[in-house]
Amino acid sequence: MDSDVLLLIPPLFGLVAIIWITRRRLLVRARGVEAEARCYEREWRTQGGGPTFLLSFSLRDGGRMTCSAGEGDVPAGTQVGDTVTVLYDPQAPGRVETAIAARKPLWKRVDLITLTLVEAALLVVALR
Repeated sequence: MDSDVLLLIPPLFGLVAIIWITRRRLLVRARGVEAEARCYEREWRTQGGGPTFLLSFSLRDGGRMTCSAGEGDVPAGTQVGDTVTVLYDPQAPGRVETAIAARKPLWKRVDLITLTLVEAALLVVALR
């Protein structure tokens, strides 16, 4: 296989990831059902970064779901026992974001911006 073709593989995987993340966020925004989640634990990452908040909420059908959220995706000062508004997709309850995260414009999402920049750099290298 030609090495130029091999260089295009990582950017293609990245493009799929960008589409996947964007689609997921748009579905949560379009079909999202609000629920009040309770923060039941606050974990600290061992290598940098802020805390991760573990949230639990009830689905409309009575089931329970859990999710995690970063410090920037919950209200400032959130503690264990506090409630946080989340949006979840009733067709796929695993698709869940806090209301704060769901309302952020896609261009303000650090993960998407970083992934897009890495993909652009890989494409430049591959197409040289």
